[in-house]
Amino acid sequence: MCQAVFAWSSDSEVLAKNYLEVASRLSDTGKFDEAIRTLNQALGILREYSTSHPLRQKIESEIKIAKGKFLLSRYDKIRKRKDPQNKAIPLKDEDRNWLVSQVFGKVISRQIWEDRTALVKGDPVGFGRRLTTFPSAGVELRSTPQDFLFLRTVDASTMQTNGYNNILLHSGSILIGAYARDFTISVKSPNTEVSISSPEPFSVMLGVTTNGGIKTISLLGKASITCRGQEMQILPGDLCFGLADGISRKMSVELSTLMVTSKLLTGFEKPLPFMKRINQQAMMQALRTKQRFRTVVGDVKGTRDFEIKVIEEK
Repeated sequence: MCQAVFAWSSDSEVLAKNYLEVASRLSDTGKFDEAIRTLNQALGILREYSTSHPLRQKIESEIKIAKGKFLLSRYDKIRKRKDPQNKAIPLKDEDRNWLVSQVFGKVISRQIWEDRTALVKGDPVGFGRRLTTFPSAGVELRSTPQDFLFLRTVDASTMQTNGYNNILLHSGSILIGAYARDFTISVKSPNTEVSISSPEPFSVMLGVTTNGGIKTISLLGKASITCRGQEMQILPGDLCFGLADGISRKMSVELSTLMVTSKLLTGFEKPLPFMKRINQQAMMQALRTKQRFRTVVGDVKGTRDFEIKVIEEK
């Protein structure tokens, strides 16, 4: 029995030392956030060890050092961002706030770091980046290291993510999917800003209108949308416009039609992870509707008028 315990302890120490070596290499290359995660894994292996164990003390010391270096590197990046005389930061130092999970066509990222003229799957996207999606193109981003939020944008669009809760949508449209509970996200267009929050996971589509407003369509979850001090509850299939003077009246859009007309839903190789739930919502909506009209909701050019096209059944 003693031999078995000794063997287990020895294996744990060897594994922890391996993690320590990996973390050291990551730290040497400036990847302090990854080094911290690796060191925490090493510390987890030794969680049953005494706090006075030399290897555990060594790992705890390295964690403190790595955290200090990480904070200094973040401060240096922030300082460089605020100084217009500084040149773009090298790509190898780009923050991994988002990762490209799907992409097709030409999508570029600019600002803060050196330009990426053609995003590919696995590329990082740091906060402050401006992404431009060209016609017949699209990109899907997932938050990292915690996968709780993802974004999609297609065709001619430009957006900038200043944080997980802050998006600038200059043109085009995006799809937001939030797995987190009690989550709030703000989306700003050239002429207005909307804030969407929900105590449960939710998904919405947003697009910039001709007058600079924001068209919002709820896909999943019960959410609250706020604009210019006005608030409205939205459910799957609800549509409203965030305008310069507040929120427009609410109307319904047929989800089953949206599922075959929107490239945000159909344009990517891999479907949305919650596409089955959207299908269920579409079926429930169809059962609730007695008189069904297949419509495509377009733009809003004035302050209250929608463009609606009714698709006739053949």
